[in-house]
Amino acid sequence: MEGAHLPTPDQSPPVLPKLNPDQLAAFASQWNDHPGMRHMGARLDLTDPGTVRAVVDPIKPEHRGGLGTEAVNGAVIAGVFDLVIGLAGYLQTAGRRAGVAQLGIQFLRPVLGDRFEVLGRPIRVGKTLVFCTAELRDQDGRPCARCDGIVAVAGGDVGAGPAF
Repeated sequence: MEGAHLPTPDQSPPVLPKLNPDQLAAFASQWNDHPGMRHMGARLDLTDPGTVRAVVDPIKPEHRGGLGTEAVNGAVIAGVFDLVIGLAGYLQTAGRRAGVAQLGIQFLRPVLGDRFEVLGRPIRVGKTLVFCTAELRDQDGRPCARCDGIVAVAGGDVGAGPAF
C-alpha cells in the first residue's frame, strides 16, 4: 500500500517531521543498515512526510507461531510497533534522547500471508511526551492490529537541543 495514510481521528493536519527529506532518507538508511533491523526483517520507509512505515517482507518462519498457527506471533507485532511508535516520536525531538514509555496494542485479526506493514505517526507533541498511533496492515491492506503509544523525551522542551 504505497502512499497509504493513517486516518486522522480529529481531521487535524499531520504532525510533520523536524528533518528535511534528505535527512530523513539518511536516517532511514542508517536504521535499515542496523543489524537489529536485518534480524527483525523490517525495512523503514520515511518518504511520506509525517509517517513512519516499516515493512516486513517476507514474513519469516521465526515470525510465525501466533496461537500455534501460521499467524505472526504477537511478540513480533509488539516489536515492530515499538520500533514505529518510537521512531514516530523520536523524529519530533530534534535529536534528543527519547524512548517508548507506553504501548497499548489491540489485536484485531491474525496476520497471515507473506508480508505486512506498520504505519505510524505522531498525533500530539508536548514538551516531554509525544503521543503516537500506528496500524498494522496485512498484505491485502486489511487492518490487523492497532497501537497507541507514548514516547518520553529526556529533559526539557522538545527541540531545545541535546539532552546530554
